[in-house]
Amino acid sequence: MTDSPALEIPPYLPTEQDLAFFRTHGWWTSPKIIPDDVLDTALLGAERHYAGERDHPLLINGGYLDWRPEHGNVLRLNDYVSLQNDHVGQLLNVTVIAETAALLADTSTIRLFHDQLICKPPGLDQTESIVGWHVDAAYWQTCSSRNMLTAWIPFQECDEETGALSFVDRSHLRTDTEWMKTFNEHDMRALEDSFKAEGSSLKRVPVRLQRGQVSFHHCRTIHGSEANRSRDRDRLALALHFQDDSNRYVPHVDTSGKRTVHINDLLCRRDARGYPDYMDPDICPVLWPDSKGLTS
Repeated sequence: MTDSPALEIPPYLPTEQDLAFFRTHGWWTSPKIIPDDVLDTALLGAERHYAGERDHPLLINGGYLDWRPEHGNVLRLNDYVSLQNDHVGQLLNVTVIAETAALLADTSTIRLFHDQLICKPPGLDQTESIVGWHVDAAYWQTCSSRNMLTAWIPFQECDEETGALSFVDRSHLRTDTEWMKTFNEHDMRALEDSFKAEGSSLKRVPVRLQRGQVSFHHCRTIHGSEANRSRDRDRLALALHFQDDSNRYVPHVDTSGKRTVHINDLLCRRDARGYPDYMDPDICPVLWPDSKGLTS
């Protein structure tokens, strides 16, 4: 991956009040911290990736999480784009993103765990581009930490018309949601009904973001998004999933007794125990402290 040139970005980090908000609510949005030209470059990278260009091909590719033009006009999901595409990958070098994550997670080190480029094109059936309520931790059962978090980076302004990200406020405080591998479930009212049935309330918070802002959420925060109802605006965003310093691989089996496997387990080197090493610098590089990225 090529180094990005040194660019000035606003030296904004969350205050103590911001950190307290994140601990209480499970999510937080930054001011504009990514310059327009950096996002312009990332957008070019996304277009190159969709066209099939790979600067650094991975050993594993294809399938549901690697959208290609022959898949048609659908919700586009592409994994590990920041590792494969230099133009998108330069977002990893915007130090203020990972430094903010370190403060929010109260950790000395932030490592990449995984990323996903998500595009909601306009004009789809109203249910086809809904991202159902889910929690990231449900997909990370082989992770020892429950202090991981996600930075969600839109490449353009995001509003409710384009299907802005929504959070269930304070849902990270629950410990009974790790069954929620429900990214692809389109009935977003079902969760609200289940909360009511148990005597709880669900406060949905849609988050409107200007270009250059970043939203952060805890790995147990329930989140999802409605359909893109605009006529001519793609909703394109990169989700950077971060590990805190304590995270390590732990074996896990599902309720049927089947071993849980994350794609990281197939890409990462092995540690001294013979387990996948989530500290592998090629797949899970350290992003904070940083030695080469853009200064904050």
